[in-house]
Amino acid sequence: MKKTTLALGLAMASVSAFSQAAVMLEQGTQEVSVQGNLNLDYSDDYLLVLDSSYGYFITDDWEIGGGLGINMSEHNKRFEFGAFTEYNFTNSTDFVPYVGAAAQFATLDYKSGHGFDGDWGSEKDDGTNNALNFKMALGLKYFVNPNVALSAEVNYNIATDDVNVTKDGLEDSFTNIVFGTRFYF
Repeated sequence: MKKTTLALGLAMASVSAFSQAAVMLEQGTQEVSVQGNLNLDYSDDYLLVLDSSYGYFITDDWEIGGGLGINMSEHNKRFEFGAFTEYNFTNSTDFVPYVGAAAQFATLDYKSGHGFDGDWGSEKDDGTNNALNFKMALGLKYFVNPNVALSAEVNYNIATDDVNVTKDGLEDSFTNIVFGTRFYF
């Protein structure tokens, strides 16, 4: 009897150890995400940092969708929207690594000389930059239940114009660290 109970317990544990993600990342699943980023090279205090997206799994593990990003501080405002794709590497755990790419339109309204360590411009250098931004991403999702995952991502961005504000000035390429929550239905 003890052996039967032990065998049944191991069988149930192995079934429950099977990834919750494998079910949720199937064709036809929809994903909504809310994320914020960590920019270690910026000194102006952000009032709002929000990235959101909606995606649809066109096949198992492969998602396409659209996204919107808003980064606002007292002196600088950046908006971006565009399309993305992600491929998820589901496995037998609740940790799911993924790779992604995106193409976005980005616009930055900036005021030089505000919130920076150095003086890289005067008030007459205030302006707006518009650019196409291309993003490559590498991340990890952890499924806390079948419909919710926590995510962490590192992405590299390269834009056709300067759309990122750093303590040293404006840049056209930058790296972000992003943390968020993803919901599946």
